[in-house]
Amino acid sequence: SDLSLDGFKPTYLSETSTPNLHKLALQGASARGLISAFPSLTFPNHVTLVTGQLPEEHGIVNNTMTDPSTHQRFTLGSREAVENPFWWQEALPIWITLRKQGKNTSTLFWPGSEVAIQGLMPNDWLRYNHNMSHEERLKNVAAWLDRGVGQRPDFITLYFSDVDSAGHAFGPNSEAVKLATEKVDQSVGKLLQILSYKGLIEHTTLVIVSDHGMALTPENQVIEVKTLLSEFPNAKWEWLGPTSGIRLNGESSEKVMRTLTELPHVTCWPKTSMPYRFKFGTHRRIPDIVCLADLGYSLSDNVDKKGPLGQHGYDPEHPDMHGILIVSGQQIRQTQLDLVNNLEVYGLLAKLLDIVPEPGAAKSLLPQKILK
Repeated sequence: SDLSLDGFKPTYLSETSTPNLHKLALQGASARGLISAFPSLTFPNHVTLVTGQLPEEHGIVNNTMTDPSTHQRFTLGSREAVENPFWWQEALPIWITLRKQGKNTSTLFWPGSEVAIQGLMPNDWLRYNHNMSHEERLKNVAAWLDRGVGQRPDFITLYFSDVDSAGHAFGPNSEAVKLATEKVDQSVGKLLQILSYKGLIEHTTLVIVSDHGMALTPENQVIEVKTLLSEFPNAKWEWLGPTSGIRLNGESSEKVMRTLTELPHVTCWPKTSMPYRFKFGTHRRIPDIVCLADLGYSLSDNVDKKGPLGQHGYDPEHPDMHGILIVSGQQIRQTQLDLVNNLEVYGLLAKLLDIVPEPGAAKSLLPQKILK
């Protein structure tokens, strides 16, 4: 089972507020931090976790994007975009590979699970409903597990967004985040109870991940860019926030880049010359210029509209951007890992599920490190 706790930082784990996660981390394998792919945003990283490919390869390069080949626009909130196969065809998520190799999969929310990829979908899937209660989510999972041998899912995804939402609204160090981590931890406890009650705990490996961390973004650190490109009428900001991007539409890259050097607390690159470690810059959906703000700063074209108090999308190597990785089950050695790259999670899932990974997926050292 692959469980995603959106926006959950390693520093949120503690014996007092997250006893279930804390115990699983001690019993099994846990990482000091899970390093997300660039950019450290929700959709790109959820897709990386289940494909073993970089955003650059799988094509989900941001939560919002434009495809220059068709001028279609993708946003998280657009049902039409999220359910349009056009965006999702460049990599195969693990649930598709499982189906091709004769196994059953059930997804309780995950980006890409609501759409046919190469004509296949998970055996069970639901349209994303942000307001579905934890109880309802767990009830669905329990029902799937009640099926007989051969019908029961070999792989389940489960997703909770509470910690991310609280972090955005109130900042990472808030009481709201503490309450959200407690709530999510209680639901992890209930999941364990369900598995025990059904006699499945011995046969289940839990892979608990988060897609990124969260940083405090004070209101006075929002950088206004509304009129910055006024002398370049065709250039458009395609992305804004901690990671921003400009589509030039024929304007001069050199001249726009020169203007961008005026911005404090921001570094910009033409997409073709981004730092190698980001492994980002060739996909057509990446705008011509990509800018990365220093931790805690963000770009906006409307300073009057209050931005969130917490944000992610910063340099993935910054500790505030790290996610969690906890793996627990009968086959897992008790071991403390250092930092792990989230590209490696897919290889572990493939090994645990005994399937042949897709040829494009990154190789993973995790199985050697943590399997008994």
